[in-house]
Amino acid sequence: MSTIAWIGLGHMGHPMSQRMRKAGYVVRGVDIDPAAAKRARRDGIEVVDTVAEACKGVDAVFTMLPAGPDVKKVLTGPGGVFASVPAKAVVVDCSTIGIEYALEIHKAADQAGRAFVEAPVSGGTEGAVAGTLTFMLGGEEKYKDPVTTLLEPMGSFISYVGGAGAGQAAKVVNNLIMGVSVTVNCEAMDLARRLDLDLKAFFEIVEHSSGDNWSFRLWNPAPGMVPEAPSSHGYKAGFKTWLLAKDLGLALEAGRNAGVRLATAESAHQRLLEHAHAGGADLDATSLILMLAKEKNPATPDHLVETNR
Repeated sequence: MSTIAWIGLGHMGHPMSQRMRKAGYVVRGVDIDPAAAKRARRDGIEVVDTVAEACKGVDAVFTMLPAGPDVKKVLTGPGGVFASVPAKAVVVDCSTIGIEYALEIHKAADQAGRAFVEAPVSGGTEGAVAGTLTFMLGGEEKYKDPVTTLLEPMGSFISYVGGAGAGQAAKVVNNLIMGVSVTVNCEAMDLARRLDLDLKAFFEIVEHSSGDNWSFRLWNPAPGMVPEAPSSHGYKAGFKTWLLAKDLGLALEAGRNAGVRLATAESAHQRLLEHAHAGGADLDATSLILMLAKEKNPATPDHLVETNR
């Protein structure tokens, strides 16, 4: 029976590690949050205190952490994964960390003689629970098949994108679309409310019309539209506002490096940052609609008004 280490047992890491445990792997986990560690232990994960202890004798290591600095520290720092894991093991990071951090970690893995694959995910906590996540693999192609086999209990679509940085590149562009969608969904439902539309009727119209999108259907920002959505549970975080702002920031950075301006993403990023700074950072990103509901916009400047001729 294979043993894996799982570092990061939060909103995504917990259900993902449970999928691996139920698939027959022995899972040894670590999390700095005592509540997350307690929940994982209760649900059958062997929880230990340090990364080094978690990595002892394992066949693979998974990390699912909030941001690039967290992943880099855990993987490359003293007592970290690369210093502790057996040479035969493969290290798979499922976080969204951006292209530059991925390249730095690939370089550190090469220097340490360790196998590393970036495998960021899409599908949210719903996909993590159901085992229907999408994985985007970046790294040496020789690791494609063994890592794909490892990921199968957690994902319904696993794609090898290319070499170092490619997995993160795909994830950053995907989350560019998702982040803008979440933002415009909030604006749309706020506008529908201001126009006195029946929100449930409008939700059903969009589901069957050209405005339909994944986050509108599953993460609708208006309470009561989708029973499982964070909005129907007090905006308890499924995807925190600050994390989505971070992901859009990574997309904007990638755009600058590629020499293009992502104007729509800039606007969405600014909206999410404003909401985060106003107290919504740790709420679900769809709670942006709460900020919008308080806004009183000035009249549109004359030079922006389009007239019919």
